Amino acid sequence: MKPRRRLFDYYRQFQELSPEEVSREYRERSEAARSQALTVVPPLDLTSVAWHEPPHPEVVNAATYALRRAVNAYPDPSAAAVRTALAARHGLPPERIVLGHGVGELLGTALGALLGGGGQVVLPWPTWPPFPVLTARAGGEPVAVPLDGDAIDLAALDAAVGPETRAILLASPNDPTGLALDAGELRAFLRGLPERVVVLLDEAYADFLDDEATGLALLEEAPSLVVLRSFSKAYAMAGFRVGWAAGGEGTTELLGALAPNGAVGAAAQAAAVAAVETADRVLPRRVAAAAAARGALAAALAGGPVSFPAGAVANFAWLGSERHDGRELSTHLATAKIFVTPGAPYGDERRVRAALRGPAAVERL
Repeated sequence: MKPRRRLFDYYRQFQELSPEEVSREYRERSEAARSQALTVVPPLDLTSVAWHEPPHPEVVNAATYALRRAVNAYPDPSAAAVRTALAARHGLPPERIVLGHGVGELLGTALGALLGGGGQVVLPWPTWPPFPVLTARAGGEPVAVPLDGDAIDLAALDAAVGPETRAILLASPNDPTGLALDAGELRAFLRGLPERVVVLLDEAYADFLDDEATGLALLEEAPSLVVLRSFSKAYAMAGFRVGWAAGGEGTTELLGALAPNGAVGAAAQAAAVAAVETADRVLPRRVAAAAAARGALAAALAGGPVSFPAGAVANFAWLGSERHDGRELSTHLATAKIFVTPGAPYGDERRVRAALRGPAAVERL
């Protein structure tokens, strides 16, 4: 009888209340329960766009073995094994590949070499925030060219090239929009540039594309093009700090200046070789997972005030709302313990960038 008595006692508390008071009481209890539930909901960090899963086990094993075998020895300064593996995968001459400590360092070094006497660097905006910072740090003047909607405006970039232009910075897919440059349009753009202007093409997210749609396919016909790639994104190796650059035949001297002093560490080199060798077993699944996440988010947002650029191909979404600015969006999401990157550092306060981290995270977002 005790359970039944407790049940009756529960309902007796409402006997003296009007229907309106009962409704108010219920709402208050529901809100209190929701607030209590949110205190135990783990935070969801969608600010980092490094891949959310660990690298392939063979990558970890290769790094561990390298540490056990050669931690007291200097690493190969030429990174020959990594360059050979990358050359075989992408159909490039190994002598035109340079390994470095991530795309950011390679870009900074390249700009330092190109801007020793000053000069201008043309870049789209919004794009990866370090572009203008690295340019200014190297002694150059960033010349920002607005996007055409969400797309990089190659014609406007071409028009911005002047006698003081030393380089053009591009990102494809662009961070934060997630949109990639059309290969044919990029080819035509490169052909029309003066040979003295070096194009530094950041393709940190290009592993979400086919090689034929990237700048690597244009190196043979674009002597002043340097393509920069990362192991941090689709390869899930952000902690190793490994990136690489490949250049056209007119960039030999510049490529020689990009190699870091002391080389990339032995464990990172071993991990990079293993990552390239296991790429065909890993990357297609991750590319498909990112596409599924984008599709699920687009379907969930369809017809509502929040959207992201159609045609985006990376593992993040550049979210904007018809009714709210980026600060309001990020504040609203933060109340549910979902944290995103504000758009202001990218030059667009109306937007936020959210990493896509699998079905559960996308559903919660």
